[in-house]
Amino acid sequence: MGIHEQYVMNQLEEGKWKEIKREIQQEMKKKPQASDLYCYLAVCLAKQIEESIIFEKMVLNLEMDRALHQALTLNPSSSLAHFVRGVKYRETPLMFGGNYEKSLSYLQKAQDLGFEGIMLPLELAKTYIQLKEMEKAKEQIAYAREINPTHADIKKVENMLQTGR
Repeated sequence: MGIHEQYVMNQLEEGKWKEIKREIQQEMKKKPQASDLYCYLAVCLAKQIEESIIFEKMVLNLEMDRALHQALTLNPSSSLAHFVRGVKYRETPLMFGGNYEKSLSYLQKAQDLGFEGIMLPLELAKTYIQLKEMEKAKEQIAYAREINPTHADIKKVENMLQTGR
């Protein structure tokens, strides 16, 4: 079966980003043309960035850029790569290249390419909040609630909306 999205997310939720990162890198040696592996690597790097000091964050951010660039080079129609890049642009501090407009553009492209699930409207809502487009954020939260009314992250995004950040 190989490495797949749900497996990666489960490993990350368990705090096993180091282990899954190694697995992904090993799999990349066998399948260097598998664009999704580069997306999964980028997600692992994002987790690593959360736990790093500033200098490491800068280096890991560049690694993440390279992984996403490779994913999109291998498959320009990868909705997953566009989604991850959209989240990356929003989560990266502005002084290090973060950009809310680019975030929105990549997330919308992921949507156009067929990315599905509750995370897309939630990430779009977070980006709209950063852009101070609160009505659009509310629409995305409502759409997320239609997909899964009990998803834990809905409340978190609603709190972001309330505080405006």
